[in-house]
Amino acid sequence: MAGPLVLAAAKGTGAGAYLFGSILTIFVGLGAVFFSRDRRMASDFRSALLFVLLWWSVAPAFAAVPFIIGGLSWDAAYFEAVSALTTTGAWLAPNAMLADQAGVLWRAELQWIGGLASVTIAAAVFIRPAFIGTDTLLPPFSRGDRNSHLRPIRNAFAAFVGPYFLITVVAVLALLAAGTGIYEAVILAFSTLSSGGLTPREGGLAAFHSGVHAALFPFILISGANFVLIARLMKGDFRRLRDDETKTFLLIVLVVGALFWLMEGGKGVARIPSQIFDAASLLSTNGVVIGSEPPLLIALITAIIGGAAVSTAGGFKIVRWLVIMRRAREEIRRLITPSSVFGRSRIANELGVWMHFLVFTMTLAGLVLAVTASGHKFEIAVVTATAILSNTGALLALAEGGGEGYAIFEAPLRFILVGGMILGRLEAVAALALINRAFWRT
Repeated sequence: MAGPLVLAAAKGTGAGAYLFGSILTIFVGLGAVFFSRDRRMASDFRSALLFVLLWWSVAPAFAAVPFIIGGLSWDAAYFEAVSALTTTGAWLAPNAMLADQAGVLWRAELQWIGGLASVTIAAAVFIRPAFIGTDTLLPPFSRGDRNSHLRPIRNAFAAFVGPYFLITVVAVLALLAAGTGIYEAVILAFSTLSSGGLTPREGGLAAFHSGVHAALFPFILISGANFVLIARLMKGDFRRLRDDETKTFLLIVLVVGALFWLMEGGKGVARIPSQIFDAASLLSTNGVVIGSEPPLLIALITAIIGGAAVSTAGGFKIVRWLVIMRRAREEIRRLITPSSVFGRSRIANELGVWMHFLVFTMTLAGLVLAVTASGHKFEIAVVTATAILSNTGALLALAEGGGEGYAIFEAPLRFILVGGMILGRLEAVAALALINRAFWRT
């Protein structure tokens, strides 16, 4: 909270909220360290899951303290904090929020932290064949044996924080070179790299000139690409860098961009760069657009696809779609020639993928029903459910009547949406374990 504290003090308002919030957080943190210093920590999957659950649900409570002191109700403050930390970017009143520069900086910082947490937790705990159905790039840190989960989280953080910070610095410098001020450069860099979709101007990214868009585009791609690949490249490790997921991500960006251009009527080659930018923004779950408004259905599908498994992006994740497509291809071949022998299946571990698919679709349907039952139109309900579960909060602006932000939703619906944002950052297996009493028994 040091950055927002200094900025609020410079503006002459609101500094006390961040001072109190930082003191409270430090006090509780030191107390937790003091009372646990002599205890041996379990390192099984149950402990790791409990850690992840506490991170996504309890950390926002401390992050919400400055918002509460600043005048928001506790439920609104918690909603804003969860939205920021999960990098969803679902703001209650986006235009009014921009008047508080310290609050915008705090939200951007929370998104940056949440993005780092997302890649750390994914690489350390969840990116295993049991969850994603296939092998992927080995992370550049030790994960220990199969029963070790907490230590790899620390190792993953140590391996990723350096490259993540360095890329952020490069993004800030690139934006400064493109003509933005330091405040706008920091906000855009923090939020874009974490796939948060937060922009410091009314009108979103479209309010900036094309030079800023060009400076941001590489970092939008990085936010949706496999961060293991990026970390290896930055450390000079060029061995075993074949990554089908990142290649598929780039291919989908081009295909969706071309589709946007064709759906617009193919009006001039000069329109293609903005359409590709929008495709990359939606696929990486940043969700902000600079061109003409894309077709809503295609935009929703693109956000659901999501980015790489070890990325700051949300969504279903590309690696799972690859597993599903491979299974579909095998089944179609067997239907066409049922007596043929095709050899060993390439997909050895796909139960986790189908479980995730089932929970994802059922949760999506449940969110649509909840929003509709609260009296909102079906289009708003579908867009909101997709935006919340894929952590692409900016999607709501594409729906008719969604430009006012998430303030149109009252409690208790807000708490349901908060659960959807957190679930979007969890694995389906983890989500099912949360409601399984046998899992928590000693």
